[in-house]
Amino acid sequence: MKTPRVDLATRAAVFIRSTAYRELSLRQLALIAVIADEAGPHTVRGLANRLQLSKPVVTRALNSLYQLVERRPDHKDRRSVFLTLTEAGRRFRDDLLTQARADG
Repeated sequence: MKTPRVDLATRAAVFIRSTAYRELSLRQLALIAVIADEAGPHTVRGLANRLQLSKPVVTRALNSLYQLVERRPDHKDRRSVFLTLTEAGRRFRDDLLTQARADG
């Protein structure tokens, strides 16, 4: 017996109700990807340069990612912070990659 094919609308509805769903902008997803995939340490200035954005734009995007991205103080420069993914951020990214691979 063939497995019935699930339409995109049904799949989207299931994903939106799942714990993996977060309403994120492409900018926020790009920040998560750079922090996860590129060698650090990551700073607001470095992310702004990498993504060709202003520092205030990066800061605003990061402010809403507080559960996924952690800020750690730079003890050499008190004006700067280092950015890393939290455990929840790593799980979110892994879930997103798993979903993308499943969608083929």
